Amino acid sequence: GFEMQATYLKNQGAFTWDLSANVSTVKNKVLSFGESIKSPIFAGASADYGGFDITRTQVGEVVQAFYGWRVGGIFQSQQEIDEYNGKDGDENSLYQPNAKPGDLRFEDINGDGKITADDRTILGSFIPDFSYGINYSAHYKNFDVTIFLQGVQGNKVYNGTKVLTQGMLRLFGAGKDVLNAWTPQNTNTDVPRAVDGDPNNNTRTSDRFLESGSYLRMKLLSIGYNIPQAKLSKVLGGSVSSFRIYAAAQNLLTFTSYSGYDPEIGSRFNSALTSGIDYGQFPQSRTFLIGLVASF
Repeated sequence: GFEMQATYLKNQGAFTWDLSANVSTVKNKVLSFGESIKSPIFAGASADYGGFDITRTQVGEVVQAFYGWRVGGIFQSQQEIDEYNGKDGDENSLYQPNAKPGDLRFEDINGDGKITADDRTILGSFIPDFSYGINYSAHYKNFDVTIFLQGVQGNKVYNGTKVLTQGMLRLFGAGKDVLNAWTPQNTNTDVPRAVDGDPNNNTRTSDRFLESGSYLRMKLLSIGYNIPQAKLSKVLGGSVSSFRIYAAAQNLLTFTSYSGYDPEIGSRFNSALTSGIDYGQFPQSRTFLIGLVASF
């Protein structure tokens, strides 16, 4: 790991401010499991989220890499399916046995002319290229403001909520994206056909559900005002030595391309090797505060 921090202070009479920032990065590789543990270790599988493993931890790789199939598009016709079935010279060796027009076409990573578990590959990591934070505070006469920004860059999130809302595994709980599902009249889409039972395993672990987890979030914004001592003495006598009014907001703004509830994903129920998998964890709350602080 590597971490760097810098601080800058500025005093301009009635206006003073300071700015500090930090950035850190972590690189890792699994070197050994020891004699009692067999490599690789798979994790993250759930029938509610496609039924396949989502991460793989193996010696020589990063810990709990996202692991699955790559989507190559959507089969638009039976002719296209037949062409893929015949790519290996054997039409009886089916590329995807249950595929129909409108189903996802997965990439044949090992080139054997059919889609199997051996075509799974590393899709990304939950570990960001770097994390960073920025603190800014300023005072002008009796006013003060504090801003804290925090973010990560370069990590991936496995959007399990998209499996639920777009996967059509059940007859309820779908999102509005399913209205754009493939039909012979609606072919310009990346949402596969609506079909009972998911016979082609369109909801299997794949890069279809993997998204950028990068974000910049305003974790704190606070604005305050200290009533001058002269005014306090005039109104309240000497009973109150200081009186501050403030308003604050936590998680006020988030800038991200992630389509789920919240890109700040941890691990579900403290499960091992499932960091960065969004099983629909409750998002960070946006909180507003108004307060008074008095000293007697």
